[in-house]
Amino acid sequence: MKNTLLLSLRRIYSCRLFIKKLAIFAISASLFIPALLHAEDQSYQSLRDWIDNYRPGDEALTPGQHLTINDRESKLEALIPHTAWKYYFFDDMDMEIAATRNYPMSDDWEKEWPVDYKLDDDGTLVGFTGGRFPFTEIHADDPMAAQKVIWNMLWRPGTNDQTMPMVTWLRGENGKLDRIMEYTSINTTYARGDHSLVPGYEEVKSKRVMEFRSPRDMAGAKDMSISYVDHHRENSGWLYMPAQRKPRRTLASERTGELMGMDMIREDNSGFGGKVYENNWEYLGKRKILATNNVKTNPEFGGDSLWVPHKTRWEVRDTHVVLIKPKREDHPYSARVVFVDAETFWTHWMFAFDAKDDQLLRMNQHFLKYSEDYDKEPPAQAPYLKQDFSETLGHKVFMHLGQTDINAKKPHATMTHCFTNKKEFTAARAKQFYSLRNMISGRR
Repeated sequence: MKNTLLLSLRRIYSCRLFIKKLAIFAISASLFIPALLHAEDQSYQSLRDWIDNYRPGDEALTPGQHLTINDRESKLEALIPHTAWKYYFFDDMDMEIAATRNYPMSDDWEKEWPVDYKLDDDGTLVGFTGGRFPFTEIHADDPMAAQKVIWNMLWRPGTNDQTMPMVTWLRGENGKLDRIMEYTSINTTYARGDHSLVPGYEEVKSKRVMEFRSPRDMAGAKDMSISYVDHHRENSGWLYMPAQRKPRRTLASERTGELMGMDMIREDNSGFGGKVYENNWEYLGKRKILATNNVKTNPEFGGDSLWVPHKTRWEVRDTHVVLIKPKREDHPYSARVVFVDAETFWTHWMFAFDAKDDQLLRMNQHFLKYSEDYDKEPPAQAPYLKQDFSETLGHKVFMHLGQTDINAKKPHATMTHCFTNKKEFTAARAKQFYSLRNMISGRR
C-alpha cells in the first residue's frame, strides 16, 4: 500500500513537472517568434508575423554608416519587410544610411479653403478636388484609417506635373537581360483645389501621355490616360500604334493585366492604383522601415539577379501599414500590403499575394528624391534627353527616380530608372498637348 502511494505521488509530481516545463517552453517560444521566421517563407502569414513581432532595437542607425550582410540579424531584419529578405540580402550588399529628415511641403499646398467632401459608406472620397491632403490626421482607432491613408497617397503633392524620361530593364533569373525599353511619360494635374488648370475640365483629375522610343517594335507607340475627380468614373484611355495609324480606346476597367509586358499590373501603380470601393481595408498600424526615400541619384542594381537597388542611400521612415483585400473572387491577389510614408504619403513597399496559395506574387519598391536636393545632388540625365533640373527647385515635392517590380512566380523582374523633372503647363498648352489629334500627329 505504501509503495503504491509513493508511486502515485511520483507520477503526479512528474506530470506537474512536465506541465511546468511545457509552459516555460511556450512562453519562451512566444518571446522568440521572430527568430522562427524562415527567410525563404514568402507567405502572407509570414509578413503578418513580421509586422506583429519584429521591432527595431533601441540602437539608432548612424548617418553615413554602410550596412552589409554582416548587419543582417542585428540591424536589418527588423527594418526590411520579411518578404523582401530573399532578394535584398546578398553577399556584397551595401546600404548607406542617411539621417531621418523632415521634408517641408510648399506653402500653397498647406493652404486651406472651404471644401465640402466626405467618405461614403464604402470608403470612397466624394467631393474632394485636390490642392492638399484630404486628411491631416490619421488615427489608428478610426475604422476608415486605411482608406484615409490611401486617399492621402492618391492626392499627394508631386504626383503629376512632370516630364519623366525612363529606361526599363526586364531581367530573368541570374541577371539574364530580356529587354530594354526607353520611353517618356508627361503628366499634368488638372484638379487644383479651388480651380481646374483648364477651365471647363473640372471633372478631370489628371492626364498623362506615355511615348515609347525603343525597342523597335514599340517605337512611336503612345498611351494616353485621363483620370477623373469622381472615383466611381473609370479612367479614359487611348493607345496609338504607328502601324495601325489611329488610336483605339483601351479598357480602363481591366486593371489586373500586365502593363506593356512588364512585371506589374495597372493596379500596382504607386502601390495601389485601383478602386477603393472594390476592396476591403484594414489599418495595421505604424512601423519603422528602411526606404530609398531620398537617394543621391538613380541607384545601380545588385543581388543575385540584379533585381534590387545597390550601393544607394536608405533612410529610416515611419510608415502607415495598410492591408487591402479585393472583393472580387477572380482577382489575382488574395491580399496586398502597402507601407506608406507617414509624412509624405509616398508608397515605399508593396507586397501582393497570390489568390491561389497566399504566397508572394508581386512586390515593388520605389526610389525617391526630394526636389530641394537637386541643386547639390543632381540626378543622372536620361541617355536620350537632356533636361534642365534647376526647374525642379523650389517646388518642395518628392520626385520619382525609379522602382523595382518583382514577379516571384515567374520569376522575373522589371527595374526602372526615371529621370524626373518638374513641368508646368499653361491652360492653353495643356489643352493642346493632351488632344487626340496631337497624339496622332506627334506635334508637341
